[in-house]
Amino acid sequence: MQVPDLATFTQVSENSGRETALNAGATDVRINQVVLGGDRAGMVGAMFEVPGINAAMELSAAMYANADIVNMMRDTGVQVQSRTLMRHAAHKGTTDGQYSSYLMMSGDQLPDETANSNLEHGFGLMGSAVNGMRLVQAWAAGATPAPFGLVSWTDDLDAFASASAATMTDPTTQQNFADSNTVVQGRMVLRRLV
Repeated sequence: MQVPDLATFTQVSENSGRETALNAGATDVRINQVVLGGDRAGMVGAMFEVPGINAAMELSAAMYANADIVNMMRDTGVQVQSRTLMRHAAHKGTTDGQYSSYLMMSGDQLPDETANSNLEHGFGLMGSAVNGMRLVQAWAAGATPAPFGLVSWTDDLDAFASASAATMTDPTTQQNFADSNTVVQGRMVLRRLV
């Protein structure tokens, strides 16, 4: 989404916005801004973790039924550009970190067990450069050339970039990509706001 008054949006989101989402069924709330990411630079993303698709639908309805949230969005100039639902295929570590990297990928559908094994290998190679990693798959995202995403959380982007480059040249990583016809379509780097 585009948010002209980012300071007010962040302040309200940190307090009543987060509380409203958690009360409506979210299990976690993160708000990030794309810093590097081509035409997405400057965009803000609100990420709500929910236990299922029904919960995602109920959360969306609850947020838009809340007059304070709707007024805050209007007053801060929020313009929603898109809304997606991503499924967690595999996860290692935590979502802690000042920054995150979102690697956009296309490829074949993998069984969750294979995705988990592949992610475990990559997480091991990344070492202390990441706090956590998650492989996600678009469940409802409209037409997209990159239905898969690899999210990594870090506090040190220089260490992350170095470890990422080494991981991408690792023979097992390359074989995992080849086996699933995985192609990297792009990357966004985000900073956490909430």
